[in-house]
Amino acid sequence: MPIRVMSGSATNNTRQAAWIALASFFSFGFTVVSSMILSRYFTKADYGTYMQVQYVYHTLLMVFTLGLPKAFSYFLPRVELSQAKSLIRKITNLFFLLGGVFSILLFVGATLIAGWMKNPDLANGLRVFSIVPILMLPTMGLEGILATYKKTFFMVIYTIITRSVMLICVSVPVIFWNGGYIDSIIGFGVASVVAFASALYFKYYPVRNEKNEVCIVGYREILKFSLPLLFASLWGVCIQSADQFFISRFFGNEVFAEFSNGSMELPFVGMITGACAAVLSPIFSRLSYEKVDFKKEVLPLWLSVFEKTSKLIYPLVLYCLFFSDIVMVVLYGGQYENSGMYFRLKLFVNFFTVVLYAPFLINTNRVRFYQNVQMYGFFALVVLEYFSILIFNSPYVVTIISVICKIGRILCLLFEVARIFRVKFHQIFPVKLIVKIIVPSLFILMVLRFLIDSYFSIMTSPLVIFVTSLATYATLFYLYSIVAHLDYQSIIKPLFKRI
Repeated sequence: MPIRVMSGSATNNTRQAAWIALASFFSFGFTVVSSMILSRYFTKADYGTYMQVQYVYHTLLMVFTLGLPKAFSYFLPRVELSQAKSLIRKITNLFFLLGGVFSILLFVGATLIAGWMKNPDLANGLRVFSIVPILMLPTMGLEGILATYKKTFFMVIYTIITRSVMLICVSVPVIFWNGGYIDSIIGFGVASVVAFASALYFKYYPVRNEKNEVCIVGYREILKFSLPLLFASLWGVCIQSADQFFISRFFGNEVFAEFSNGSMELPFVGMITGACAAVLSPIFSRLSYEKVDFKKEVLPLWLSVFEKTSKLIYPLVLYCLFFSDIVMVVLYGGQYENSGMYFRLKLFVNFFTVVLYAPFLINTNRVRFYQNVQMYGFFALVVLEYFSILIFNSPYVVTIISVICKIGRILCLLFEVARIFRVKFHQIFPVKLIVKIIVPSLFILMVLRFLIDSYFSIMTSPLVIFVTSLATYATLFYLYSIVAHLDYQSIIKPLFKRI
């Protein structure tokens, strides 16, 4: 029988998720600071090229990981603790192989990719960057290992170390030696060496004192789990890259630079939901393995997590909807004010991404259904975006279509979740809580934005507006939450208990 390494109280799960969220926050923070520096020191053309390199890498990354990062949290809860080292080594070996193929492909295919993107400068950047995949792919899956063994505190340490080095290596050549985007890419490669060494150490840290028996899970079984997930991830990558491809190809790298900065969902959403997913994925895997009654055992957990994430995420999303232009100017400067429109459009998706549908479906063997939704969603997205360019020729319309299609895919997946729980669709949502959060927030923010636009927008700097508006909104909403008994203390208290 497998060791129940992932069992624990709701308080412990909350604390573990908090550590992962904190690690994500540091990762996001370093990324934003890096973007703030580069967008100010580079021309729009050079910054657009640098972002295109990142776009190509992250697009292909999902393909070459073969869904393997999720294999750690799927298999580790199902094997004996003494076999964990062997399992971690097997999956990491696959990452080494895939990273090598990825690096070769990036180097050899640089000219072809640059032709597709209609940016000749991209080819040289991709060749310099091609060392990164073989170093970074073996770092994948660390979060799943640490979450399985309740050691997510070390994810914070790993993130601070690697992201600090990344920020220094990418930005210092630009600030002090007037370097270009090639120098930043070289710095990215140097930082990848540190990330590689650190990840290998932390991957084995939770089981360093355990026996090293041969794992009963073989490569065939690992690939049997990961390959269907690869196809689902492949469609997901195509979906994520579709609007980026169309905007990069049809509107140029300067528009792409504006789009890259603004066309993102609220990062805090990914931090919170990603943290919850990392902690709950091993639990979902174990409960599915034990064939429990999902409605009785899992639905209460689902609703509890949904309620907590809604309390944290919805107020932030609503604030950013009203002040998206200010947020973009504060982050990237006045020349990227247009990015605020992309940011505002993308934020609508975050009302639907607070639920953990993907890890639940993956760890309950619904990967094929998940894959089919992604596949049909991709075809619909590409057709609609292509015709939107022919008819409207607007990058904003491309983004609107992307948002509508993503919401449609999420709703399809949530209907499947409701079917698994054997409940009606609305029963998987804490509807009353959502209304309690959204309605008063809208009222506060409408009044706040009206007052700022009417009396302070011309004479006050964007940074002052951002700080003042956020502080005012946070104070008013917190006072309301006390009156409305939203109970934020149940989320905060576990974080201050002993690690």
